[in-house]
Amino acid sequence: MQMVTDHVRWVASDADDQPLLAWTADRATAVGRHLAPVTAIGRLPGGRLAVDVQRPIGTPLATALDTLGAPTTGVAVTLTVPLLELAAAERSGSVRIGTAGLDDVLVDDAGAVVLCDRPPGTDGVRGADQDGARVLLLAARVVWERADPRDPVRPLVDDAIAEALDGGAEAVRAALSHVRAAAAPRPVRWEPAAHELLVGIPPDATEPADGFVAVARRFVEHGVPFGSGRRLPFRRALVGAVVAAGLTAAAVFTLG
Repeated sequence: MQMVTDHVRWVASDADDQPLLAWTADRATAVGRHLAPVTAIGRLPGGRLAVDVQRPIGTPLATALDTLGAPTTGVAVTLTVPLLELAAAERSGSVRIGTAGLDDVLVDDAGAVVLCDRPPGTDGVRGADQDGARVLLLAARVVWERADPRDPVRPLVDDAIAEALDGGAEAVRAALSHVRAAAAPRPVRWEPAAHELLVGIPPDATEPADGFVAVARRFVEHGVPFGSGRRLPFRRALVGAVVAAGLTAAAVFTLG
């Protein structure tokens, strides 16, 4: 299973594009795979600021947990440490995170959590959204609610996350400390729902071995040929191409 990505375009809702610009500048310098990255910024023909974000097509956290089943304590640690780290960074003011809902916390095919937040001052912000740090903490609580209730660390972790929900950065750091001490992180092993990359082509479609569909399917399943006898995983090739395309664009340009 290879991770597929999509692009979302956020457009400033009015002439005051400073909130979106500030979020974009911060996101451009943010490090890590747990926030959807900016790939391009520019202005529409009417002059409004627009930002393209690379959004991984993952599975919403609650649905992923339904597939995964009750996570072990180690898996719960793996899933929630990045969420709490981001929440602590946002509450301390070191990272700007927009608004989101629980369905914007995704688990990608590699088992990593990714937050796809909505920038402030854009048309896409929903009335039901909450601030990013609170959503991250709610997501962490959802994970631990699925973990083994008999584990002796549960009461301490549950109470710490509950206090952090409406607390400051120190409360979030305390919750993070308890989660880290709960167990050694363990890899998330699961089978996400298949995402059809070749839209409209049934899985059992037949075509000559050298046809377009057959070649494309080999790329997806086995990787892209790279050098002598080597293959680059298709996910890396796809993401690399997207990033390269974004980097070749000017910092400010007219978006069609």
